[in-house]
Amino acid sequence: MGIARNYVYNVTLTIMNLLIPFVTTPYITRVLDPEGIGSVAFTASIVQYFVLLATLGIDLYGTRELAVLKNNPREFQQAFWNIFFTKLITFCISFGLFFAFIAFYRTTYMPLFLIQSISIVNALIDITFLYSSLEDFKSITIRGIVVRIIGVGLLFTLVKKPSDFYIYAVINVATGTLGNIWMWLKKPKELEIVKPELKQIKEHLLGSLKLFIPLLAIQVYVVLDKTMVGILSNESEVAYYDMSQRLVKMALGLVTAIGPVMIPRMSNILAQEREEEKTRYVKNVFEFVTYSSVIIIVLIVTTMQDFVPIFFGSKFLKVKELIIYVSPIILFISWSNLFGMQIMVPMKKEKYLTISVLSGAIVNFTMNMILIPKYKALGAVIGTVVAEFIVTFVQMILTHKIVNLKSLYSGVWKHFLSGLLVLLFLMVLRKINFGSVGRILMELLIGAVLYILLEWLLKTDINNIILKKIHAIFVGVFK
Repeated sequence: MGIARNYVYNVTLTIMNLLIPFVTTPYITRVLDPEGIGSVAFTASIVQYFVLLATLGIDLYGTRELAVLKNNPREFQQAFWNIFFTKLITFCISFGLFFAFIAFYRTTYMPLFLIQSISIVNALIDITFLYSSLEDFKSITIRGIVVRIIGVGLLFTLVKKPSDFYIYAVINVATGTLGNIWMWLKKPKELEIVKPELKQIKEHLLGSLKLFIPLLAIQVYVVLDKTMVGILSNESEVAYYDMSQRLVKMALGLVTAIGPVMIPRMSNILAQEREEEKTRYVKNVFEFVTYSSVIIIVLIVTTMQDFVPIFFGSKFLKVKELIIYVSPIILFISWSNLFGMQIMVPMKKEKYLTISVLSGAIVNFTMNMILIPKYKALGAVIGTVVAEFIVTFVQMILTHKIVNLKSLYSGVWKHFLSGLLVLLFLMVLRKINFGSVGRILMELLIGAVLYILLEWLLKTDINNIILKKIHAIFVGVFK
């Protein structure tokens, strides 16, 4: 299946992930209190460490390894079950440690911790890595859309008052379980269970462990932020930080949706030593993520003043400045997703990935300790932005012999110039009183059109490719 079609499937799921919070978040922030939302986010951040231990990098490792074997059905079948039984071992260890943790950590959060523990079970039964390795993003997309629609229905039906944050937590984890069960029922019949091979399980365990260290470090500055804000500040600040991250990550998903599509394809290309094809893919992906990130950041910066009060309500006005300050991570994560997940992982450069994310984790933890006590959620935001920049910078240094950075960055100035001009124009335009909703729509429409026009004038390759794709779609629809 083609890269473009898989990207469309992944973007479709991403858009669904983007649209659903647009429906549910205003409802949640008005029905539940910041303390309740913060408690759910805080306990989820703690449980996420056990989820990470349960997967141990196996999902990413499994996608890469199975992608290489997909043309050999017998070896593919054996490898899948060996990888799954490897995950079963790590799950048992993680689940045991979790219950030891809650047995000693007596707290009022106990009911929430028990609810959130379902996420650890979900980590075991999640076989998305199977479908990713087969490049079957259609099934992944359908699963995602169905469970999210079910989740929305349950949310509006069952969450009615501030004390219902327990129900809110159950819905979050239970819909994941439903989706994972559906993927097992749809599993290819050729993958009938086979006897595990202990030698292979040991190899998979060691292989996934190499990916576990960088993934653990990533979690330090993705999840630990919420944990540290909860410990060094309060539940309300966790909620503010969580909401700002949630909105920016939704926008980021539109850009990084190319990542899961490229990992199995790059693994297959590298296995067959198709160097010229690898160079072309890297160049095109870099241009696309840079082009997309710049305009998304500009639109976030210009629209949040009006958007946050409408979307989140009066109790979450602090989110407005947090979103603006954290928006640069869209560009940094887009680049690090390319260098780290799409280049280092398929090329089995786990050591490089580990060095880069450990650097970011150390910077993030240090800055959090210094800034959160004084600046609360804003301190965590600053730490996150600096950490993501450090990760990207280190990855660029480590991959300079693998990819031609000079060639990649030669045209970046055009995207930055286009973005800056659009930003300045929209800031002037904001002085015209259109009303909040009208101004948001105007900024989104005019900003996007002006950006595309400026990119056309600057003759950027990616803009021309996108315009040709749009033209082909319109010709196909209206032909």
